[in-house]
Amino acid sequence: MELQPLRYAVLLAQELHFGKAAQRANVTQPTLSQGIKKLEGELGAVLFERARRGVRLTASGKRFLPKIVPVLDRLAGAVDSLKGEAREASGPIRVGVIPTLCPYLMPGVVMELKKSAPKISLAIHEETTSVLVDHLKSGQLDLGVLALPIVERGVSTLSICKETFYLAVPRRHRLAGKKRVTPEEVARERVLILQEGHCFRRQSLAYCKLSARDPRVIFQGSSLSSVLNLTAAGEGVTFAPRMAADHRLYPGIRFVRFADPEPARELGIIWRSTSAWSRAHEAVTDAVKKVLRERAAG
Repeated sequence: MELQPLRYAVLLAQELHFGKAAQRANVTQPTLSQGIKKLEGELGAVLFERARRGVRLTASGKRFLPKIVPVLDRLAGAVDSLKGEAREASGPIRVGVIPTLCPYLMPGVVMELKKSAPKISLAIHEETTSVLVDHLKSGQLDLGVLALPIVERGVSTLSICKETFYLAVPRRHRLAGKKRVTPEEVARERVLILQEGHCFRRQSLAYCKLSARDPRVIFQGSSLSSVLNLTAAGEGVTFAPRMAADHRLYPGIRFVRFADPEPARELGIIWRSTSAWSRAHEAVTDAVKKVLRERAAG
């Protein structure tokens, strides 16, 4: 059943005059009349009594049309709301972020969105890369912020920036006073890394040509903060992305740069290729771009 004949019928019930109802509907009188006849045919009931002196509602019309008015009002409200969302950034957005980014990036993104798009309802999920990609593909997430490359069918990517790695060492460590360190120097140390599932773990081990089974790898933590806090306690050395290399967060650590070419990761955003790109998607992406470029290069 089409909606337009229902609207015609409601207008005619209000005006009880075909000409006036057609004028309000912005259609010709024959168009309105044909629409109402079609509706009556589909319903199998006559809604209006047509007479020379005017139009009257039948008993069926009196029962049916008052029930239609609130339905059409709710529909109009839903359409207006959707059009409003299309005009401005609003509504819910679910974003997945890898653990080595989330605590350093997302507070800034939240603050940025409060200024630029306060009507967005942001739901943040911290997930490892494989889980994040699975949840994105299944529709549980709208966007993902992680390390690239990601090669998955049906997933689009946007590269934003590169983030260098630092070596985190205890403040009294022999490497703490160096301006730059080499992979060979790191490979001689006791190394702390993240557990399996974290892409940052793989990148760190590859740089120093170490295996997770190497006896020099003495701890595999579930979070970057755990690994860094154990480093501050003197248990060994570890890798830290640029955004985490902050002595204010970890006063017991000295963050040392690597010799050229410095290890780095490419950071970006992913989304389902088939998803409808809204103003809310655009606003969240812009906020992530701004904060990432400020923090990763800062």
